[in-house]
Amino acid sequence: MITYDWQQRLKKDTLDFLENKVPENDFDFEIIYNIYPERVNGEVPQPVITFVAKEMRKVIQNDPDPYIDFLLYIHNDKGENGKKIFNYVMNKVTIKHPDTYDKILKKAISELNEKGDIKKFFDSIILPLLKKYPEKYLDQVISIIRSESNDDIIDYAFSILCKLMKSNKKKVKETYHKIESFWNSEKESIRQGIVQILKCIFKLDKRFYHDIYKEYQNTYNPNFIEILSEGICEDSPLMHEIIERWEKSGNIRIKKAAHSAQKTLKKLKR
Repeated sequence: MITYDWQQRLKKDTLDFLENKVPENDFDFEIIYNIYPERVNGEVPQPVITFVAKEMRKVIQNDPDPYIDFLLYIHNDKGENGKKIFNYVMNKVTIKHPDTYDKILKKAISELNEKGDIKKFFDSIILPLLKKYPEKYLDQVISIIRSESNDDIIDYAFSILCKLMKSNKKKVKETYHKIESFWNSEKESIRQGIVQILKCIFKLDKRFYHDIYKEYQNTYNPNFIEILSEGICEDSPLMHEIIERWEKSGNIRIKKAAHSAQKTLKKLKR
């Protein structure tokens, strides 16, 4: 437990850091708590870092704009403690200042390059918000998919849509309908994302999965058929009927998709 005297010291030093260090682009927040005398396995105790994070949140949540660069820096370059502080602050900013949150989100995503960092960002920052406020952040994720050029970011965006559906089955149909506008995309990462969604729906709601295939069973759009072919998850009369229809097409892409679908059915029979 942090003593009262140390709480007051940490409060004072946190405020001083935010008022005097951050405006000078000095983002080394460790200066606030490194003087704390106790260590756990050679590290400052986590309750101390949590206390500092909460004190930062009290200040930043009132006017987050001056702290955007600081928040992005600590998320990207200050390890787990930086991400912890970022998360504490952003949980409030997203509620009180959604426009600022959107700016931070877009800027943070634009600076992500490594797969591991992208996964951590989507899982630790976007997914919790998506689960808590799906009415707002579902559209945000769709917007990321629509505007993003980085294939890894698109892939993880689709992944958290699957995680949303798994955590809240009531969102399965809504999520699917949100991504329907992407079916004609020529971008492979988006097409694979739709396949990922179809396979996820199969596990969560087979009736709706069947409804999707019935809806598209008469299409001769090669893009749609290639996606449907890759999304096949079962060997059933419905799938055989649809694939037989594809096989009769004179379109080379459709015939190729039908051949691939037949190979999938054979694997599913094993």
